Amino acid sequence: SISLRFVNADSIWVPLLVGALCFLTVFVFQACGLYVIAGHEGYKNRWMAFVPFVNTYYIGVCGQKNRTFRSVDTRWLALAAAILEFLLVIGYIVSYVAQFKLVDAGCVYEVEELGAYGLPVTSYVLRNVPADLAWAAWCYEVLGYILVAFDVVFIALQVFVLSAFFQTYAARRYFLFTLTSVLFPVQGILIFILRNNKGMNYRDFMRREQERQYRMYQQYQQQNFNQNPYNQNPYSRNDGYEQGGYNGQ
Repeated sequence: SISLRFVNADSIWVPLLVGALCFLTVFVFQACGLYVIAGHEGYKNRWMAFVPFVNTYYIGVCGQKNRTFRSVDTRWLALAAAILEFLLVIGYIVSYVAQFKLVDAGCVYEVEELGAYGLPVTSYVLRNVPADLAWAAWCYEVLGYILVAFDVVFIALQVFVLSAFFQTYAARRYFLFTLTSVLFPVQGILIFILRNNKGMNYRDFMRREQERQYRMYQQYQQQNFNQNPYNQNPYSRNDGYEQGGYNGQ
């Protein structure tokens, strides 16, 4: 979307092609990673890892050992995320087609106004929209807000699903991996990196970590306080007072 602002109609295919190649690269990494993880865990239907939108649901399948909410299965959250992702893609395609139709028909006009601090602000308004493009005008003026709302919900679902997934295969760094995947389009690469990790229940992992830290604390206590000379009674030693001092006389 950002790159489209710097190209004209003749070179619009360049950012679209670059974006498609980047998406394909990350998609292949993610699909291969999920396929290997599912094989290690013994999950069925590994072909889902290579199907767009369905693989979003399969992330929840591979991360089902953990739940963001105890009463909600991660797979149900992943299914909702997959459906919403599909609707978002369809919605954005319709939105872009509507914009192109309106531009080609000469219905979009550029208007410059003075904004805050006297800075010029450019906006685009619709004028003289023909009846057969009424649907495109509705998409231009209304659909964008709906897609933004859907995007917010999708991001929330993505956080829940990825959090459960990374708790399963990257327990120590699950928060960092989840945040990175949401902010940047690299979740497929991270999933591929973790493909050989063994899945675990995060609560069991935390309990083992607490037990390990407690044992380390006990060892520290034994090594540093049981041999402390200040804990010994200096009057119980055999010194000169017993051998040749007052007791010896």
